[in-house]
Amino acid sequence: MKLKRFIALALAALMLCPMFAACGEKDKPDDTTASSAADVTPTDAEEELGVPLTADYGKADFNILTAGNVAYEDFTYEEDSALPLESAQYKRKIKVETDYNIKIHEEAKKAYSSGGGPGYMAINQSVNSGDCTYDLALIAGYDVSVLAYSGFLYDLNSVPGIDLSKSWWDQKANESLSVRDVMFFTTGDITCSDNDATFCLMFNKQLVKNYDLDNPYALVEDGNWTLDTFGALCKTVTEDLNQDSIMNENDRFGLLVWDDSVVGIVNAAGQRCCTITPDGQIELTLYNETTIEALEKYFDIAYDTQYSFTYQRNIQSGKDMWANDQSLFWTSLLGNMPAFREMESDFGILPYPKLNAAQEDYYHTVAPYNSQFICVPLVQNDVERTGVITEALAYYGQKIVLPAYYDVTLIGQSTRDEESEGMVELILDSLVFDIGYYYQIGPYNKQLIMMIRNFDRNFTSMYDSYKNSAQALLTVINEYYGKAVDQWK
Repeated sequence: MKLKRFIALALAALMLCPMFAACGEKDKPDDTTASSAADVTPTDAEEELGVPLTADYGKADFNILTAGNVAYEDFTYEEDSALPLESAQYKRKIKVETDYNIKIHEEAKKAYSSGGGPGYMAINQSVNSGDCTYDLALIAGYDVSVLAYSGFLYDLNSVPGIDLSKSWWDQKANESLSVRDVMFFTTGDITCSDNDATFCLMFNKQLVKNYDLDNPYALVEDGNWTLDTFGALCKTVTEDLNQDSIMNENDRFGLLVWDDSVVGIVNAAGQRCCTITPDGQIELTLYNETTIEALEKYFDIAYDTQYSFTYQRNIQSGKDMWANDQSLFWTSLLGNMPAFREMESDFGILPYPKLNAAQEDYYHTVAPYNSQFICVPLVQNDVERTGVITEALAYYGQKIVLPAYYDVTLIGQSTRDEESEGMVELILDSLVFDIGYYYQIGPYNKQLIMMIRNFDRNFTSMYDSYKNSAQALLTVINEYYGKAVDQWK
């Protein structure tokens, strides 16, 4: 197998076309309409696609696996649709199939994925048998991280044609997930999964108007959207609607608390469970004064049952309460926005609050449970073809799919206001890919969620209880990851 890998790398070096680096964040794309997908070609003023615009691969099958707790099907559409996003996905697929004379197939495996799920099992089996079952894969974060240190994935920087410095690849993901310049998995405009899995806040615009509250958009723009400001606003709209002296799902609250939101609070304060050092070691960085302060402030908000409702312990979903104007704020995901297109009261989207006004930037978690990442299985029949098709799918994802997702599905039909457009731009430009969460170190992400469920405030005690097992797991992961990376150096 190792010989096969080196042969592939040698061929890649011979056949790789020159690339021109250009860094960038996931900026809002130019308004290139999906309806003219066939006419999308780079111009002199645009960042160019660094692979041939056309090639003849003899009607070869290009097989993609999508697997995870949420299996996003970006490449399944076989006919056009009246729905803008589905239409754009279809047109991107048809363009790449036509330009390169291939047939794209996507197999979805949606099932529980916590390190040994269907994505891990499928790629494991394929590589161990020496078969190229899948040319490309979109795998759950918990599974793809294990595949990476197990040596089952191709280094994306070694795949001819893939240029991760291009703007259609997420530069924050590349920065956060690279180990000694080796990239086993990442994300970008090739998929909508990273957008959908991004933490955000929703707020009820009608309640802001009814109670004459400060404009949250202005607070964000002025840099004053902080945990203290957020907490104060959460105390403004509470009402015992049925006047039974019991605050529950029949009443109005300042905040609907999604259990997982606490994970995002840590990242929103600029902290991470784990980070990768320059020498390629994953190290534990969760415990510090900033994390403690952020959690204490959030616990003060979330645990005050007069103003906040941890709905998952009481009702299955907060959707009905939200639709009935029973909360000012709701911690949520961007992918949940389309569910409220028909909501009578208007709502907007906000970033997670900063710890304090001195903090310069906003930060937003890409949910560990909901996440999926692009990877290339180790065994390839034609790695050059895989690189060309993957890069083309990412490029046309930016040019064709992202405008439909961003402007029509998310902004145009869901949020219904221009201010939220700026908020979504801010959120998508401030993504956090916390490798400690994806590797379930501790697992501190799970334990933080359990703290919310149990109204537990003792973060230090929890941290200390799992520190030894977390460090032991990191030692093993770093050893195996180091060996996997060494094979590509």
